[in-house]
Amino acid sequence: MSILLVQKDAQGVRAAVMQDGHLYAYRGAQGAAALHEEQIFLGVADRAIRGVNAVFVRLPGGETGFLSTPAGKKPPASGDRIIVQVKRPANNAKKAYLTQDIALPAEHLVLLPFSRAEAVSSRVENAQDKQSLRALCHRLRPESMGLVVRSAALNETESALQAEASRLMQQWQSIAQAAAHTSAPALLWDGEDAVTSLAREEGARLEYVLTNAPELVPPFLSCPVRTAENPFMLHTVEHRLERSCRRTVLMKSGASLVIDRCEAMTVIDVNSGKSSGGRDIAATAERVNHEAAREIARLLRLLGIGGIIVVDFIDMDSEEARQRLIEEMRQQLKNDPVKTEVYGITALGLMEITRRRAQTPLEYLRDTPCPHCGGTGILKTDEEDTADA
Repeated sequence: MSILLVQKDAQGVRAAVMQDGHLYAYRGAQGAAALHEEQIFLGVADRAIRGVNAVFVRLPGGETGFLSTPAGKKPPASGDRIIVQVKRPANNAKKAYLTQDIALPAEHLVLLPFSRAEAVSSRVENAQDKQSLRALCHRLRPESMGLVVRSAALNETESALQAEASRLMQQWQSIAQAAAHTSAPALLWDGEDAVTSLAREEGARLEYVLTNAPELVPPFLSCPVRTAENPFMLHTVEHRLERSCRRTVLMKSGASLVIDRCEAMTVIDVNSGKSSGGRDIAATAERVNHEAAREIARLLRLLGIGGIIVVDFIDMDSEEARQRLIEEMRQQLKNDPVKTEVYGITALGLMEITRRRAQTPLEYLRDTPCPHCGGTGILKTDEEDTADA
C-alpha cells in the first residue's frame, strides 16, 4: 500500500508517493523544462529533415519539437498548422519528440481522437479479463475515434465508464474548438495536473491521501483523506529527493549504486561497498543484488530515467541465481506506470533494461542545467550519507 502526499505552498502544487517508508514518485512544477509530456499544442510545421520523413515544429515560447511521420505518409508542409502532443520531453541537446497520435488520458480510459483503434492495457494478463475488456472497448468507443481501456476498468461499472468516455469526448471537443479559433503556435492542453497524474497511477494501491489542500484531491479517489499543515515535512520529502538525485546512492546494507547518465544510455554500477554477509560470498552477492534491484526499480520511476539502462550487478557464478535476479527485477518493475522491459543478462554479466522516455527527468524539474556543460558536470562533495530515501 502507498500514501499520496499533496502539498500546496509557495512552490505551487506538488505531489509525492510514499511506500513502505520510501519515496517512489514525485510531481511538481516543471521548472526549467518548458515542454513536458502529454501537452497538446497547435504548432506550425517548419523545415523538413532530409533523408528522414520528419519535420521540426514551431511551438510557443520559441521552442521547437521533432515530428516524425509514418512511412508512406506525406509530412506536413512548411507553414501548416498542426495539432501535436509531446510524447517524449526534451533531453539534453535532443528536441522534444512530438506525435500527431493524440491521446487524452483518464482514470480508466484513454481517448484517441485521430485513430479508430480498440485496445486493452498490456497490464491485463488474464485472457478472460482481456477478452471482456475488448468487448467493452468496442461498445464504448466513440464513432470515428479510438479508445484504450486501462486495467482499472475491471473494477468499474459500464455506466461509469460510459460517463468517463463522454467527459473525454467533451474535453477533446473543447481542445479542437480552441485550435480552430487560436493563432498558432499555442498551447491547447497542459496535460494532467501533478495530483491527478499520481492519483491515477497509484489507483487502488493508495491507503490514504495526506494533504494541506483537500480540495485538490481528485473526486475519483475512494481512499480516506487526512490533513496536515506540511505533509512533505512530515515525510522528509525534500531530504529524500536530494539523496535520491545523487550520483552515488547508498543502501541500508552498506552497498551502493553509482548512476551515470550518458547520451546513449544510463549505466548503473552495483558496489558491495561496506556490505558484509559472512563467509558465504555467493549468498552475500545475491542478497545485495536483490536489494539493488529493488532500489533501482524505485529510482527509475522517481528520477524519470528512460531509454536504455544497463546495470552491472555483482558477479554471480550460478545461472539459477542470475535467473532469480532477473525475475526479482521484473517483479519490482511490475507496478511502474511507464512501460519497462527486462531483457536479461549479457555474456559480460550486464542486465539490459529499457524504459519508455515518458517523463521529464527529475533533475530538470528541480534544477536549472548548467549553461556551460548542459548539466553534465559534477562538484566534489563530502562522503554520501546512507540513503534509504
